[in-house]
Parts: sequence; structure tokens; C-alpha cells
Amino acid sequence: MATMPTAVRPQPGGWAAWILAALFLVIAALVFGALYFAYPAHHEWYALLGIGILALVFALGSYLAEAASREPTIQRSLAWGFFGMGFAVLMFTLGLGHLYGVLSVVVSLLGLVVVIAALAITVGLMMWRVRAVARTASREAPRQAWRNEPSPSALSYSAANSPSVPAVTPPPPTQNPPPRSP
Repeated sequence: MATMPTAVRPQPGGWAAWILAALFLVIAALVFGALYFAYPAHHEWYALLGIGILALVFALGSYLAEAASREPTIQRSLAWGFFGMGFAVLMFTLGLGHLYGVLSVVVSLLGLVVVIAALAITVGLMMWRVRAVARTASREAPRQAWRNEPSPSALSYSAANSPSVPAVTPPPPTQNPPPRSP
């Protein structure tokens, strides 16, 4: 196969991706703000819990958006940012739930255990995915080298491997006569 035409190759540094990412962040901030102010006074705990869960949903959406992009750097960054924000907000919210008078200490600790277990499972799946991408990249290197080689024509291949062409054997090595003794 030949190399891809320039028009088909991904073009790094496109402004459209940055503008879409900025718009998505503004919309996310507005949704988080609306969620925070939607709850009546002294119910910030529920708003923060909802913001943490919604951040994880946005992280999943950004991760899935990587599949639709030729250069998923921005989507990957958004996914990591929302991932960190979601788990951080959930841990702090559940850890401080007993101070708000919403949860008992035992329920707060059980919630933290569940969130930490979900975090451990998610990080394990991420490590598995990173290793799979690295293995695919290492397998792709020889394939790309093979694709870049010029392909032989059918005529030259059939002429070289024809049964009528005798096999060329190298001549035997010449041996020098032993030196004479004086």
C-alpha cells in the first residue's frame, strides 16, 4: 500500500477541536453551576454528589468521543480532567458527609470504600488499555515498514520463481596450494 494522501492524513493543531473543547468546558461549567444552585440552601452536599457523578459521566463521554476523532488528544485530556474531578469531588463529598449531617460516619466510610473500589477498577482498566495500545503500536511498526516497501510486480515474481530457471549455486571456494618448504 502507498502512503495516505495529504488530504486524508490527520492534521495536528486544528482550531476546530480547541473551540469545541472550550465550548464543552463552558457548557459543563454552566451545567455544574446550575446543578449546584438548583438545590435549596444548606443542601450543597447533594449538589456536590450530583456534580461528581455528572463529571464521571462527562469523562465517559469524552473517552467515547476519542473514537470519533482522528487526533484524540483534546478528548483524552478532557476525559482525564473530568475523571480526576469526578472522583475527587465524590471522595471529598462522601468523606465530609457526616460533617453536613447527611450521613453517619459508618455510611460515609462505606461510601468511600465503594468509590475507592470503583477508582481502583477504573485505573486497572486504564492500565490494561494503555498496555493494549502499546502492544498494538509495537505490532504496527513492522506492518508499516512492510507497507512502505515497494511491491514487486507479478511478472518479476513469477520469472524469478519459475521452474524453468535453474538454481544458481555459488562456485566452490578456491583453495590455495600448500606452501613449499625451502
